[in-house]
Amino acid sequence: MTDERGIVEAALFSAGRPVSVEDLAKSTRIDVESVKGHVKALAADYTTRHSAVEIAAVGGKWTMQIRREFADRAQAFAPPEIDRDLLKTVTLIAYHQPVLQSDLGDMIGSKVYEHVQALVDLSLVNKRPSGRSFELTTTRYFVEFFGLKATDREGIRRLLAEQAGVKFTPKPAAVSGPAGPTPEGAVPAGDPGGGGNDSSQDRPGQPITDG
Repeated sequence: MTDERGIVEAALFSAGRPVSVEDLAKSTRIDVESVKGHVKALAADYTTRHSAVEIAAVGGKWTMQIRREFADRAQAFAPPEIDRDLLKTVTLIAYHQPVLQSDLGDMIGSKVYEHVQALVDLSLVNKRPSGRSFELTTTRYFVEFFGLKATDREGIRRLLAEQAGVKFTPKPAAVSGPAGPTPEGAVPAGDPGGGGNDSSQDRPGQPITDG
């Protein structure tokens, strides 16, 4: 496979949607006629290999997709889609965590209830009672879902600040107080491994701790 063909293949894979030859040419800086040839050659190559993935023409554009006969079985592993508003909300939670639902409501308004429940249902956010409100934190699945390199709360905040181009200010350490009840599925402070053979730390809804 030529370097140009590999670039076109990578562009189709990254796009995740049908793309025109013209857009491929523009993004890869390869002339249109060459892109046409590479796309057709790639489509033939995937067909010859009997791959579960194919490069197909869709409405005058090209896309890399799972073949129909494999689509149903693969669907179970497809990540859920998140709309723009929900993405903003989970970003706010990730940056300000731990954050009270009431404080988040001051930032985004009455849609806070709907958004928080949707994020809990997606296993991206964990909530536990805190006074008359709920304390919100991101889960370990949040890190996996968005492919973040950071795993602890401060690391996530630093990463989000860098991506937003704002100055990162570490949160002051929380003042120690009487130990309260540990929320279901949470890793107790000072015990990042969870102890014993309990596999709860691998569940998607597991909160991220500051360890």
